[in-house]
Amino acid sequence: MNHTTAGAEGSTPADDAQSAEVRVPDRLDSVPATRAFLTRLLDGWGVEDGVIDDASLLATELMANAVKQGTGTVELRVEADNGLLHVAVHDDADAAPVVTHASPASTNGRGLWIVQSIARDWGTESDSAEPGKTVWFELTTLDTRAG
Repeated sequence: MNHTTAGAEGSTPADDAQSAEVRVPDRLDSVPATRAFLTRLLDGWGVEDGVIDDASLLATELMANAVKQGTGTVELRVEADNGLLHVAVHDDADAAPVVTHASPASTNGRGLWIVQSIARDWGTESDSAEPGKTVWFELTTLDTRAG
């Protein structure tokens, strides 16, 4: 796994921007490896456990889609800035993902529904400069409960 990181190690104030990326082959064993990378990265950045759990789940769903239905190398990009965590997964396939409504008996087809249900925001974008698409989600990293 190749990765680069920028930003300070450990717990940081909410306004300190952090970023990292990792590129993995489009193989099924890349999904748990990427999840482990993300979990350790966010823990090192001082992100709360609940946010790490949500980010790991959602990134796993996006990575699984990219590996199963995408092509080429898969890239995970992570940014934390001003209380927002932005996680993006890029693959070389052009087809945009679609939220489906799986039957109760179905064993798959719920990934994007999970992303849509948990994420603060999510979407898909294409860049004319590179092939494929990027699917991303955002989570709030700051405790926004009234105290």
